[in-house]
Amino acid sequence: MTNTPDYSSPTAETVRRWISTRRIPGFSGKDDAPCTVATLAGDGSQRVFFRVSSGPRRAVVVADPGWRFTADYAPLQRFLATKGLPVPDFLVEDPKGGFLMMEDLGDELLQHRLLANPKDKMAWLTRSVELLADLHGKTYPVPPGLPVNGRRFDAQKYRDELAFTTEHLHAGLLGMPAPSDAELKNVGHFATSLEDVDAWVFCHRDYHSRNILVHGEQLELIDFQDARLGPVHYDLASLVYDPYVPLKAEERRALVGAYAKALTQFPLSRELDTSGFESRLYAVALQRLVKAAGSFASFFTRYQKGLHLAYLTPCLETAAELQTRVAPGLFPIAQWQERWKKHPEFKK
Repeated sequence: MTNTPDYSSPTAETVRRWISTRRIPGFSGKDDAPCTVATLAGDGSQRVFFRVSSGPRRAVVVADPGWRFTADYAPLQRFLATKGLPVPDFLVEDPKGGFLMMEDLGDELLQHRLLANPKDKMAWLTRSVELLADLHGKTYPVPPGLPVNGRRFDAQKYRDELAFTTEHLHAGLLGMPAPSDAELKNVGHFATSLEDVDAWVFCHRDYHSRNILVHGEQLELIDFQDARLGPVHYDLASLVYDPYVPLKAEERRALVGAYAKALTQFPLSRELDTSGFESRLYAVALQRLVKAAGSFASFFTRYQKGLHLAYLTPCLETAAELQTRVAPGLFPIAQWQERWKKHPEFKK
């Protein structure tokens, strides 16, 4: 009887065994160079990432034993690739083993390029919003059968995300008492108002500077496995109100204009309400930032990962500014800021 390898706790050694078992060309054949495996920094999920090298060949392996976070990655990659969008090539998909091997596009996040070369910041961000227009325009209307069609940014999803922030930021990280019924009701009305959408597009969901790579001076999209149907405003807000790289108001306006101009080459542009575009962008950006604050807190409260807490301050500052335009007093952002400044992790 042959023993089945145990891949339930991904390590460099389990990745080596998986590669050997799968006999992946270029990495495990008899004439290949020895295979080295190094663990990479992960994202906010429980997936584990590895860089695999064999001589000049390199690839990235994503280990997801339950295949929970990765199941939709490959079908979405294939769809986006057929549209000519810049996504990594997927080399091996193994749902049973819980591994995905993909093209190695390097480690340079757009965030790193922007922070290292501030004078070129707007040029790179302009390219990013033009790429976003391509993503929305080339994939619209989204064909049936894709995983994104089974989920969308409806009122319930917005409410769930805001409840997540209440759980992990408001109560979990900051130890504040539960919101009143009246406060929760107002938040529910806000979530419902966001459901009024001009056109449902392929929404990346996390289109920001840490999910765009710079490879060979080209932009590449990653981490789109959680894509869902949503308004164009959501991805645009994710980038121009990005806590990882805060922008000035005039920079945001220029980027929104560049996106709108790039979108005019697609029929999608004719379905959008231009008169209400700005106010809708503010509202979606507020929801997005409050949700992001909850995510930053949750990485700490759930996984004891403190890396993202550094972005909580700019996130809350921008959310506070937007709230004055959208719905003053809707969220207790001032109290969150005050509590956060007194938190032991604040100065770390």
